[in-house]
Amino acid sequence: MTVYRNVASLILAVMLLQAASGVLSVTTPLALDYMGASALGVGLVAASFSAGFMAGAWFAPDIVRQVGHIRAYSAAAAIYAVGILSMGLSFDAVAWALFRLAQGAASAVMFTAAESWIADSTPRSKRGGVMGLYQLMLKLAICGGPLLILDHAPEDIRPFIWAGLLMILAVIPLSATQRAQPVLPDREALSLNSILRIPPAALVGALVAGLCNTGVTAQLPLYAQELQPGQGSSSAATLYIAAMLGGVVTQWPAGLISDRVDRRLVVAFLAFLALVACVALYLTAGRVSFSITVLLAALWGGGALSFYSISASHATDRTDAGQIAQVMSGMLFIWAGGSVIGPILTGAVADTQAGQSGVFLAVALGYFGLMAANLGRLFIRDRPTSSQRSSFKPVQATSVVQGAVADEAERAAPGSDGPPPASEPKPV
Repeated sequence: MTVYRNVASLILAVMLLQAASGVLSVTTPLALDYMGASALGVGLVAASFSAGFMAGAWFAPDIVRQVGHIRAYSAAAAIYAVGILSMGLSFDAVAWALFRLAQGAASAVMFTAAESWIADSTPRSKRGGVMGLYQLMLKLAICGGPLLILDHAPEDIRPFIWAGLLMILAVIPLSATQRAQPVLPDREALSLNSILRIPPAALVGALVAGLCNTGVTAQLPLYAQELQPGQGSSSAATLYIAAMLGGVVTQWPAGLISDRVDRRLVVAFLAFLALVACVALYLTAGRVSFSITVLLAALWGGGALSFYSISASHATDRTDAGQIAQVMSGMLFIWAGGSVIGPILTGAVADTQAGQSGVFLAVALGYFGLMAANLGRLFIRDRPTSSQRSSFKPVQATSVVQGAVADEAERAAPGSDGPPPASEPKPV
């Protein structure tokens, strides 16, 4: 229990960050729609956040190394909070794209500072359990945030006030911790070789997670509003929470199963679930009760929001110890690149005659491709041996640190190529 108490304040800080993110994920598309922005405009604003995160993930380790964890986290939280409150003051789509760009970069810095500190504060033998709890609590937090805005209209500024308050509160737990700051991080530069080392099935998983998952979540609130006009943010929040909870429910069982069978088979099954849910959401749009749509959204989340971690574990199975951090960094940047393009593509689809329901038919092609890629590779390549396989670890696509944590775990494992590194894990 002492280990968990050591990181409780750090986990609470990131939970508040995620709760604020959950509020913005629902209210931003609805407010943009109220301002008259097209679905493509909504996608462009969502893409700007991903672009900011991509840049922030690259520079964040240098920023933390120069000013320290608390200063980097606090400054980034301040920038994030200013961006949120500015959205409430200026209802302008172009300005919002710039605000979301800054928020994405700030988010990457906050994750880097907090996650590297959590990893530093946790003994190697307990790190898997701590990071598993951390992932679970973050997913619950992002589900809980939208509950604050169930009865707010799209033109209401109170959701931005709520999100701003949560972001400001996120500074307190980390600043108040009595734990000493960890050693300042360093990192190797990302190279083309890092991306080329990613197994093809895992690379497709990272790309589809960025393209399709981010594309759907950018348009999901508008899909809910189309089904239940006049319901404000209530229906949008309900559908969003259902999707997130679906991912929470399936993540661990899928991970445990992937420790016993080929991970590519598990990813293919999860992609199949997402594919079925997308086709059903397209065919049943406006034809069934909203409660059925909520269940289908949960089914989509159960498949779509769980396969990235399995793909990441497959990548580490096929990577030599000492190279895992670089491969995980490559996975992150493939995901980030996809998450920039995905919302733009789904926004363009939603502006056609296909409408919001057409988004699900479009991304279904991506999930079919993921399923085919993993099944194809399953029959082409031999399975990793038991000595090559590592145990499943839940890794979210927004993590810029956990590749280094996995790398250290592999080095420390019995039979690994070398001893544990002398220093603590470093963000990548």
